[in-house]
Order: sequence, then structure tokens, then C-alpha cells
Amino acid sequence: MSYKTVLTYLDSSDRAQARLGFSLELARQFDALLIGLYTTFLPEAREYFSIAGGAHYYDAWCDARRGQRDAAEEAFRHALRGDGLGGEWIAFDDYAEQPMIRRSRHADLLIAGQAGPNDDSRALRKCFLEALVLTSGRPVLVLPYAGALRPAGKSIAIAWDGSREAARAVHDAMPFLVGAGRVTVLRIRTGDTQRLAALGAQGREIDLMLARHAVNVDFAEVISDTDETAGDALLSWVASSGCDFVVAGAYSHPQWKEQWLGGVTRALLESATVPVLMSH
Repeated sequence: MSYKTVLTYLDSSDRAQARLGFSLELARQFDALLIGLYTTFLPEAREYFSIAGGAHYYDAWCDARRGQRDAAEEAFRHALRGDGLGGEWIAFDDYAEQPMIRRSRHADLLIAGQAGPNDDSRALRKCFLEALVLTSGRPVLVLPYAGALRPAGKSIAIAWDGSREAARAVHDAMPFLVGAGRVTVLRIRTGDTQRLAALGAQGREIDLMLARHAVNVDFAEVISDTDETAGDALLSWVASSGCDFVVAGAYSHPQWKEQWLGGVTRALLESATVPVLMSH
């Protein structure tokens, strides 16, 4: 198994160029076709027309947006030519999540980025990421909003809880896992003794399965008092371990619980400092 079609989300943000560079590196690594899908988080047109003179500002904003889109396309095509890679450019005048989700059915891997703390459309971007992970049916590689995006996947942590979502993520991430120098199956202990016993047995089985794929695997545990603090415990372990990539199932608990109480999925989507491959 390998990724032969990679779909990356591009927009007019400062982080888009770094996301493109990272996506190009992955396309080169897997000899994949890279599709750049460009769209932005649009305000409703009626918001401009509800104030006097708003139509003028809306027209000017549309002109500026078209200029940004054209510049992004030129940068994308120039990068492809420079790397000698095959690619496809798609641009939509639509809200970001629907075009991305529609096109995701035809890709092996999706790439998107976290919302930054100073992002004007932060709330929209958070909803976009959640919708992409939950409804695309494809693995989503979420890149951090800050820091250098270096080639990743040399030291990988698997956030393993024995769930269907975690198993899906492990198999979706296999092209990364077989090429990694080190893979750590990380079990998060939350104090539930019955669950811990089952998790330990499942962890040994996943270790053996990965070893049959010639994956260099070990295991570790991180202790968290409750499910609500498990995400913070995971992020702390990642920061101290030196791993550069995380594989995790998304929303193995009900989504409402993660939204209100916190959890691993929410922590990774909002605060991970390394790329995270998530599957649902």
C-alpha cells in the first residue's frame, strides 16, 4: 500500500506556502500525484450589502481574492515544475469544507492545517477540520499552525486505545509506519482497571501485527487521571519524546463529550506541535 493521490488544502493564509512545501515532499516520497485544492472561508455576500456602500467594498474584496487565488495557482504550478512532479490545480468559489470533502473520495491522503490562535476565521477552520476528519472517509494529515514543517515520520507515536478508530488510523498510516526508523505504540492509562487490562492485551496484538510488517516497534505508557486530561498527557509525552509524527483515531468517544470536556482528538486538532494523521 502507498499513497498515490495526495490532496492538499490551500488558501491565502501565510501558512499555505509551508503546507505546499510539505505536501510536495510527501508527493515526492510516495511518487504520488499532488492535487492542490484552493478555496477560502467566505463571508456571506449579504453581510456587505446590508450597509450603505457595501457593494463597492464587496467588489474590491472579490478582486483582491481573485488576485490571491491566481498568485497561489502560479506558486503551485511553479513548485510542481521545479520538482518535476505531476499535479492538478482545483479552485472553488465555495465554503472550504464542502469542496474538500467532495474531492476527498478520490484521494489516498488529505492534508490540512490547524487553525492559528490569531486566525480571523479560527472558528470556521476548527469546524472545517472536524468535518474533514469525520466525513471524508479518508486519513487526514493535520499540520501544526506554527514552526518549521520538516520531513516527518522518522519517529512515530501511535495513540492506541484499542478502538475501531485507532485501528483504522494504524492501517491508514501504514505507508508512514513501514518507512519509520522508530514506532512507539503509546497507551494512555486513565485509571479504569478493566479497560487497562483489555488495552494491554490489544496493545500486544497490535505490536505483533506491526512487527509482521517489518515495523520497528516498541511501546510506552502515559498516565492520565481522567479522559478529560488524556489529551494534555499525550501532548506532553510527544513534546518530551522527540517523536515527529502522531497517528490517532478521531472521536472514539462521542463528539459532544470531547467538545465539552476535552480529550485526545480535540487536543491534537488544536494544539499538536507535530503532524498528526487522523482517521475516523
